[in-house]
Amino acid sequence: MADEAVRRLRVKVANSDYTLRGDASEEHLRAVARAVDEMMRRILAGNPRLDERRGAVLTALNLADQLLRLQQEHERLRAEHQALSAAHAVLQKEYAELAALFDQSDA
Repeated sequence: MADEAVRRLRVKVANSDYTLRGDASEEHLRAVARAVDEMMRRILAGNPRLDERRGAVLTALNLADQLLRLQQEHERLRAEHQALSAAHAVLQKEYAELAALFDQSDA
């Protein structure tokens, strides 16, 4: 973001007001609050006996689970990309060697 100023934004999550602070765009901060609010509302609606504190903890656990799964998938894809890049480099070298042999036999 070009503007590195810290933003302050009032949001509502599960009927409670919060002030978010961050250097992300307002749109991003609102999207974060909306995602937490939606997940917390789903959890509370599915478990009517839960109080908001326990609902918030379950929301945090669900979001942490999603984050860890995405980090693991990112690491798997990064490793796969590295392996494919290495294989590509080997194939390029083999291609260059074969092209050179072909050119020599043509001469």
